[in-house]
Amino acid sequence: MKNLEKLIQLNKNVWFLVIFIISTIFYLFNINFSDIWIDEAFTKALVEHSFKEMMALIKNDFHPPLYFYGLKVFVSMVGLNAFTIRLFSVVGALSTITLGYFTGQKIFGKAGALYFCILLFSMPMLASYSHDARMYTWGAFSVLGVFLYSALFISTNKKSDLIILMLFSLIAAYIHYFALIAAFWANVFVVIFLIVKKNKNWRIHISYSLITIIFYLPWLFILINHTKKAEAFFWVPAVTWQTILACFTNPFAKKFWMSLYSWPMVFIVYGLTGWVVYRNYIVRKDQHGIVLGLSMFIFGFTLISTATISLFSQPILYPRYIMNIVTMLMVPPALFFITFKNDWKKVIIISVLLSCGFIVSRGSSYFSFGPYKQSVEYLHKTYPEVHKVFHVIEVTVGPFVEYSPVGIENYWFNPKKTIVFTNMAVFHNLHTTASLDNVLNKDESFCVASFPNLSFNTNNLKEILAKSQLLKIDTIVDNKVGNGSKIVLFILKLQKPS
Repeated sequence: MKNLEKLIQLNKNVWFLVIFIISTIFYLFNINFSDIWIDEAFTKALVEHSFKEMMALIKNDFHPPLYFYGLKVFVSMVGLNAFTIRLFSVVGALSTITLGYFTGQKIFGKAGALYFCILLFSMPMLASYSHDARMYTWGAFSVLGVFLYSALFISTNKKSDLIILMLFSLIAAYIHYFALIAAFWANVFVVIFLIVKKNKNWRIHISYSLITIIFYLPWLFILINHTKKAEAFFWVPAVTWQTILACFTNPFAKKFWMSLYSWPMVFIVYGLTGWVVYRNYIVRKDQHGIVLGLSMFIFGFTLISTATISLFSQPILYPRYIMNIVTMLMVPPALFFITFKNDWKKVIIISVLLSCGFIVSRGSSYFSFGPYKQSVEYLHKTYPEVHKVFHVIEVTVGPFVEYSPVGIENYWFNPKKTIVFTNMAVFHNLHTTASLDNVLNKDESFCVASFPNLSFNTNNLKEILAKSQLLKIDTIVDNKVGNGSKIVLFILKLQKPS
């Protein structure tokens, strides 16, 4: 252990290759365990459209378009199915680790970049969302790029680093709104630092920032429209102190809940962060104050901004969205390993983080979003006479459309033009109706699929039940996991007026 640093530096590329290969195997493990859920069903259905059709549909969604266009290009090369759309998220996670290593060397040094990669690999949230066909791992990639090139431009004043910083800022802005806010604060930090240091390059930075804003203008107008739409309805709950606390703990959680092995990671990461803050800002024995401050500024002000908006305007703070900025939490521990000289203690700390991270992440890979495929198969087998399924909550819509065999039609029942978070127009094989009478024949049996104890659109369910004869209620329990979630199938017959 005495020559740990020399060993790491001597074989840095070999060590990174080992980390990359292990990460690839680990992120691919059990990737298709869970059924597709509503957001993933939306993703898959969207990229089934042409690029032109996608743009029209995305304008009615709450998310920027870049991830979806990137996925469209990706699946056009590898094929479109549940595995490939999730594989694109794995590529995002691996790209994040790769960026942290190669560009991170310019910030952390050779050994520090390896430490940083190990820390990223140990993080359960990155592993968990590599299994989701959503934009979060790519959001983490873009924000990490913004951070690294912000730090580089501050230290080098090179226009090439500034151009790449603006490119990553634009990518972040077009990936996710949390990534947009993170990129904004990173650039605010850069310009403030340059002004304080009386570095005339602040003018160049602002000029390049204005150019970047011009490239973002086409989506900015859509963002404003989305904001107005969100005022009418948005599913994110009101912010509480538990929500804010979860933003600090969920990066180490087993999907949506804390594991026994999550807590050692929480204490170690934030303990090391406190140690590094003390060393850099209190006793001033280390020289990483700018990099440390930048990472904490990005994470802290993104959280403060979204919490403030949530408190005084519209709730937008949700722990899952922290995935976009989660890499910032591992910057202080990386700085600790760079400066701390006791090799044995470093090995012990890294071993604990890797062991706990592995256990928590492996548990997350067995998480199931619900018995969607199981419910469709049960319905098809048990009630072959039922050919029409009605949905009153959107969480069942996309997955049922995805798994329904030929002969089963899915309907979004929306008599009062209920505003929904998901753009239903994206699903090819989904019908929308405001009346049962328009689509059901006399004495025709049908099904309503719903999750129990969900408050969304309960009036629509009550309206259907009031107009129908209840034949049977079946509850399907997810058999992939213990204590799995449930889907309720109401088997009904419409009571038509005589």
